Amino acid sequence: MFLSAKTPLLAVDIGSNSIKVAQLGGSANKYELLALGVMPLDPEAVVDGVVKDEDHVADALSRLIKAENINTPYAVASVAGEAVIIKKIQVPQMPPDELEETIKKEAEQYIPFDIDDVRIDYHPLGKAGGVTETVDEEEEKDEILLVAVQNEIIDSRTEVLSRAGLKPVIVDLDTFAIVNALAISKNINELGVVALIDLGASFTHVNIIIDGVSSFTRDIPIGGNMCTQLLMSKFDAEYEEAEDMKKGVLPADIDKPDVVEVIVEAFESAIDEINKSFEFISTTSNVQVEHIFLTGGGALLHGVDGLVADRLGVSAEIFDPMQNIKISRKNFDRENINRMGPLAMVALGLSTRRFSYF
Repeated sequence: MFLSAKTPLLAVDIGSNSIKVAQLGGSANKYELLALGVMPLDPEAVVDGVVKDEDHVADALSRLIKAENINTPYAVASVAGEAVIIKKIQVPQMPPDELEETIKKEAEQYIPFDIDDVRIDYHPLGKAGGVTETVDEEEEKDEILLVAVQNEIIDSRTEVLSRAGLKPVIVDLDTFAIVNALAISKNINELGVVALIDLGASFTHVNIIIDGVSSFTRDIPIGGNMCTQLLMSKFDAEYEEAEDMKKGVLPADIDKPDVVEVIVEAFESAIDEINKSFEFISTTSNVQVEHIFLTGGGALLHGVDGLVADRLGVSAEIFDPMQNIKISRKNFDRENINRMGPLAMVALGLSTRRFSYF
């Protein structure tokens, strides 16, 4: 089959606790939900973004595809974590055919891995501000967004997709997918300085957008699993019991204030790191984050928006990525779909991708 922008793609988000799949029909401002589903994973199946139990994850994905009656074989997936490096660099202005070779040489000084162990991509951002003095003259430079991902994390994703009968055609980054999901219902060019914070199970993803441009990204290796572990330790609970506590389902002998105290304690470390990111962008770009959009499984915890806003001194809201997507009441339960919104942010953002040879 000849792939084109009209070829249906299935978005697959493989997280630490679950797999999410989504499919959108139509195009910008006219998206319609075609499929959306989630399947839980065993706690140790995915660790630090790397699939450790490929058989289990592939089986879960296969069952999810069958349950959602999905028939397209082509998939778009994403990666995240400490194995992903995103940096803005500056290079001398040059023709496009020379740029690729230059990027490969320049990348080695910015990547803390063996260059042979990563895949590299880049995106030109335009002329860099200011000029750089050289021996002979002032040299204009272009700003480049450099992305490097360890082969292991990409290979683990594509292997799972292949075992589940899918053909991976695009591998994106979680941070970029979340921005695409935000753009479904918001004009990001008019938002000013905002932070997209994805509260995942293993990582907290921070993406600070300035006038529509992702200007700072960071994957903090702290997530909801830390909260689960603290609850298990504090109350001598099993994994599933601790997960239920996070959702407000408490055993008769445990008081809600005690659970809330543990949850707040678990979030403090991540909030401290988010605050350091805000301070960094304030120092380097001379701007202040004006608003926070919260997504991810952690955003489903009652009151987390108030906690984040209080600790960081910035207004925060749980973002609903479904608000501008057409949803058939015949095919979907709107209440359940709305509850899944923050959890499905990456998958929905990936669903906006279309295949292109260019």
